Amino acid sequence: MNEFAKFLKVLGFIIGIFLVGGVVGWLGTRGQQPVTSPMSQAAVGSSAATPAAGAPSAPAKPTFLANNYRPLSSVSLQPQTTGTVAVANLITNWEERLDEVLSGKEDEDQKARQLLDIFPRLPADGQEEIAQHLSNLISDEHYASLGQYLTNATLPEPVLDVLLADALNRPNKLKLPALVEVARDAANPKAGEAKDILELYLEEDYGEDWTTWQQKVDQWLKDNPD
Repeated sequence: MNEFAKFLKVLGFIIGIFLVGGVVGWLGTRGQQPVTSPMSQAAVGSSAATPAAGAPSAPAKPTFLANNYRPLSSVSLQPQTTGTVAVANLITNWEERLDEVLSGKEDEDQKARQLLDIFPRLPADGQEEIAQHLSNLISDEHYASLGQYLTNATLPEPVLDVLLADALNRPNKLKLPALVEVARDAANPKAGEAKDILELYLEEDYGEDWTTWQQKVDQWLKDNPD
């Protein structure tokens, strides 16, 4: 009986140890639970919304810095253009400038040079108006300074109309070579009209053979000097 009593005593001691260890462990885990703040609760809520593994995830929203921000150095600071004239160089008070030139005491050649200087920087209506004055101011001797614009296919057609009308009032030795240069440029709005005028003078149509056109014009000018 004494041995059996000792056995029961040892068994009870072991069981007691296990019970005490379990209670201590349980108390320890309770003491280690973190105190959650509102921010951490929000984080827990967002993690709970994470899709399950294998499910397609929504694309990340673009951030302002990644998609919308551009450093100043990457932004072009070049002036915008209107037609062929840069806005930064455009002369908007051209009527005042025209009045100043026309009312000045300079001779016609000097006035023409002043108007030619500003002509490339004028808006279309300014170029059309000043082209008419240049037609009156520029002599045949200096026609090349104005005639170069007749072959500029980028000018507005109303401006080219003024320049073509001026060319038709020039001597044949100036007019016909200018018409050949205009007619051979298919991009020039006045090309067809220039070719029609050449046909009236030469009484022939040489199609797109501009070498022959030039040769025939040269021969016509020799036969019909101004």
